[in-house]
Order: sequence, then C-alpha cells, then structure tokens
Amino acid sequence: METIYIVCAVAATLAFVALAIQAILTLQQVRHTARAVEFLALNADGKLTALDPAIETVKSVSSALTSGWFKIAQSVYGLFSRK
Repeated sequence: METIYIVCAVAATLAFVALAIQAILTLQQVRHTARAVEFLALNADGKLTALDPAIETVKSVSSALTSGWFKIAQSVYGLFSRK
C-alpha cells in the first residue's frame, strides 16, 4: 500500500512540475506578444493619422449614400429602368 502512495506522490509531483514549466513558457510567450503589440501600437499611431482624410471622405460618401436624396434618386431611377 505504501508503494502506491509513493507512486501517486511522484506522479503528482511530476504533473505539478510539468504544469509549472508550461505556465512559465506560456507567460514568456504572453510577454513577448505584449511587447510586439506595444511596438505595433506605437508605430501604427502615426501611420493611422495619415489616413484621416481618406476616412473622412469615405464617411461623407457613405452618409451621402444613405441620405434621403440618394434614396429618392434610386426610386426615380427604378421607375425609369423597369421593363
């Protein structure tokens, strides 16, 4: 019976050591990923502000497309394009 306890204790110890090693490796990868994301965020900030004029143009075009005037124009075009 004592042998079973020893085997179980060794198995539990090995499982705990494996879990600890895996946790350390995972935390190292998380740290590496966080550094990469921080680097990306710092470098992308300046580049994204350069896109502001294009984004504003797209917003104005999309708001024009969803406005009432465009819907009226679509309806009129639909009346004339029916066969």
